[in-house]
Amino acid sequence: MTSSFIDDESSLTPFRKKVYKLVHQIPKGKVRSYGSIAKELQTSARAVGTAMGSNPWGPCDKVP
Repeated sequence: MTSSFIDDESSLTPFRKKVYKLVHQIPKGKVRSYGSIAKELQTSARAVGTAMGSNPWGPCDKVP
């Protein structure tokens, strides 16, 4: 996966790459819950929250 929103993907798991890609696609001014992202990825909101806890951008206001 080549992207312009993550400088170094070498340490990311495939799951985190998927989460970060979805979060990056959220339009400016819009928000999504961990639950809605989890549903799209067929996983749990807790797993998405854990991935977001160590995202490369710091706190993320798009995903409350």
